[in-house]
Order: sequence, then C-alpha cells, then structure tokens
Amino acid sequence: MLVKKIFIIVPSASLESPVKGAMALANALIKYFPVVFVTIKKGKSNLKLLNNKVQFIELSEKGNLIKRVFFLRKLISGEGGRSSVVCISFCLSADFFNSFFSDVALTFSSVRGNLPKVYRSNFGWIGRWIAYSHLKRLKKIDYVVSMTQSMSKMVESYIFKKSPVIGNFVDESSLELYRRKVNNKREFRFVFTGSLVPGKQPELLLFAMEKILQKNIEARLDIFGDGPLIRDLKKISDELKLSKVIFFHGYVLNLFDEISKADAMLIPSLSEGVSRAALEALYLGVPCVMRDIDGNSELITSGVNGELFNDDNDLARVMLDTAIFSREQKLFQNVLIPDIFRQDFASKEFVNLIKSF
Repeated sequence: MLVKKIFIIVPSASLESPVKGAMALANALIKYFPVVFVTIKKGKSNLKLLNNKVQFIELSEKGNLIKRVFFLRKLISGEGGRSSVVCISFCLSADFFNSFFSDVALTFSSVRGNLPKVYRSNFGWIGRWIAYSHLKRLKKIDYVVSMTQSMSKMVESYIFKKSPVIGNFVDESSLELYRRKVNNKREFRFVFTGSLVPGKQPELLLFAMEKILQKNIEARLDIFGDGPLIRDLKKISDELKLSKVIFFHGYVLNLFDEISKADAMLIPSLSEGVSRAALEALYLGVPCVMRDIDGNSELITSGVNGELFNDDNDLARVMLDTAIFSREQKLFQNVLIPDIFRQDFASKEFVNLIKSF
C-alpha cells in the first residue's frame, strides 16, 4: 500500500491515557508517513506531547456530529481513497466516526482495554450495553488492533475476525530526562496514579499500608488522581491514622518526576488494558505491582520488573517484596519494559501492518 496520509482520530486532546497513546503513535508514524491528528470535540488542547510535524484538526468548529462526520469524510476522500489513506481511531466516539469511513480509507481501531469490564466498572449495568454496542460497531472497521493476546481473544469473540496484537508504548525519549539518578534511602516509597473509582481499587492500598506500618517498616504512599472515592479514601486514611504517610495530591498534569521517585508503582485495578502508567514507570526503572488479570502477565515478569497478585490479602507482602527488590537491584538505572512494548518495536509493527495492504 502506498500511503499518502494517516488520520488518527480521538475524542479530544485531553491527556487521558488512550489519547496519550494516540499521540505516541502519531509521533512514531510521522517518521514514515504524513500524519493528521483529529479531535472530535473541543477539550483541553494539550498538544505539547505531539510532534510539531503532525497536522492538527479540531472538528468541533465544523458543526454538529453529523456535519463533523461529513467534513472529515470529504477531507479523507480528497486524499485518494482506500489505496492511499489510513484512518486509526481510539475510544468509543472515535471508533463510531471511523466506522463510516471504510469505503474511503483503510480503517483501524486500537482497542485499549477489556471493554466489557471497563464499561461495567465505569457505568454500572448500562456499561454492558455500551460495551456490546462498541464491540459490534468495530465489525464495521477493517482491522481492530489489540494490545495483548488476552485482549485479542476477547475482541475476536465479538467481531469474528482476527485482531492483530501490537503492544502499547510510550514516547521514551521524552521520559528519559526524568530518570532518577540515585538509589532511594530511608522510607519505602509507593505511588498510585489514576482515577479514584471503584474499579481501580485504591482503598486496598490504604489497608496494605497499614499492614506494612504494623511491621515497624517506614513507608509512604503518594496518590495522584481524583474521583468519587476521594472523600471515602481520606476518611479511611484518618481512621487508620495514616495521614502522615499517605498523601493525596489530586490531579497533576506531569507525574513523571513523581513516578521516578518511587520504589514501586501500585496498580490494583480489576481491569487493565496495558496500563500507560505502568509503561511509564517501567521505562523509568520503577517496578509495578499489578493484579493478575487481563494481559498483565504479558507485561510483568515476577522477579524481573514487578509482581502480580491474586489475593488482596497478599498485597502488602507483595508491595514490600517489590520495593526491597527494587532497591537491592538498583532498578532505577534500567528500562524494565518488555521488548514487545518498546516504542521502536511496537511502532515498526504498526508500520509493517499498514504497509502489508
């Protein structure tokens, strides 16, 4: 396929994990093809992570959703059609847009998580219907790319066609300047970043910290993020008398410096795709403690770059073991991301997939 232009479509330019992933892909593909980064709705235009060679289009100025679809469709058609144009979408609304373009472009969707679990966690019972509708809509898109083998199997069971596996990745060069220079001393440092919602299970970290402190071990936990559980979490922290060791920072735009200070990143979520926070931590030499679900076993290898847990009661022990290992092995000096999730490897996989048509 002789690619004339690639359009990457996202809901908005906010720096949520899927959008950051789309920006990382745009930055990787611009080395090979002209790239247009398209946002459907107006939002916080955080484009600092986007390569300045990537063209940017915001559709919110083009009228209602129908007019936005027709505007983008006309724009794509003008670039030469399916023989030379590729459209890649991230997230529900972008996939919906992309599903109308398969006759004028080769269409791809990048699925970022276990959609039935994620939507059920975020929206309750109606989330099942949203997930079903989203997955069925993906049948209208030519190729649906998954980030792990387990995710691929889930997607294939709905769309009834093969879902290629290409790992998630981060912009590695932009992270390097945040790498910690010396090993940590004194108290063990743990970090959590993400939405404070039931599916992320942040309350487990507070109870685990209590167990660690009961062993007369010095430790601290920094929690970055906001959400409906914030009040309950602060109440639990006060009741357990943890206010001097657990710190709630709210939403912080750039966390790389804070992540690099940690001995371990904690991700106890009930559902994960390939966590961008985990990839950022692993690149900076911070091992991750994650629940053994979805494709986490494809990212984390015990005794190498973190630990997986199944039983909530084991979380405190796993946290402590990981932090000790992190310091003993001076992991902060290393890149802990498996090869299939490295930026160069994964981006070339995407390029090869596009060129194969």
